[in-house]
Amino acid sequence: MKTIKSFIGLAFVLFASFFVVSCNDDVEETLEQQWALVLDNYDCNYDYSDDGKCFGDGGGIGKENFDKVFVGHGWKHYGTWEIDKNGKRLPLEYYHNTIGVSPDNYYFDSNTKLTIYYHSNIAGSAIKKSEVAYTFNRKYKGTSRTVLLLDNKKYIQITGWTRGEQPSFCMVHPLGVKSNGETLYGVSIYVQMTDTELKSMQESVSYLYQAQK
Repeated sequence: MKTIKSFIGLAFVLFASFFVVSCNDDVEETLEQQWALVLDNYDCNYDYSDDGKCFGDGGGIGKENFDKVFVGHGWKHYGTWEIDKNGKRLPLEYYHNTIGVSPDNYYFDSNTKLTIYYHSNIAGSAIKKSEVAYTFNRKYKGTSRTVLLLDNKKYIQITGWTRGEQPSFCMVHPLGVKSNGETLYGVSIYVQMTDTELKSMQESVSYLYQAQK
C-alpha cells in the first residue's frame, strides 16, 4: 500500500512539473522585452550631436542585408518611447496618452524610395501617404551607424534588426517639434507586415483617393 501511495505521489509531482513547464512555455516575451537592451541603448545614454540630433549605439545593418530584409516590405508600428534631453528612454509608450498624433507605417519601395503611411487628422483620421527619397549611409559623419537620410530633412537610424517568423527592427528618429522649438526624439520598434496587411493598407489609400474624385 505504501508503495502504491509513493507511486501515486511521484506521478502527481511529475504531472505538476509537466503542467508548470507547459505553462511557462506558453509565456512569451513581448517585443519590448526582447528589444529591451537595444531600446535602452545597451545601458548607456543616447548621444546628442552638436547640431542636436539624437543617435544610439549599435552597428545597424549592412547594405546587402538591408536590401534583402527591408526593401519590398511593409513595416507596422509596434511601440515608441521618448528619449529625454539626458539621453534616457522614458518608460511609458509615447503614443499611448498622446492626443492628435499617431505613428507612421512604412513601405520601402526600393533602396532609394520610401512610402510613409499616416492617419490624417484633417481628413477624419483617414490613411494618407507621402513618398520620400532617401539615401542609405553605413557610416554617418565618420561613425559606424546605419542612417537613412530622408529628403524631408528627417532621418531614421537603424539600431537593430531581426529575421525569423516575425522580422522586426529598432530605430531612432525625430518625433516632432515642441512648442519651444526643440525637436523631440524617440526610439521605436517596427514589425514586418504580412502581404495581406500591406495590401490592405495600400488599398485603403487608393479607396480614399477614388472617393475624393
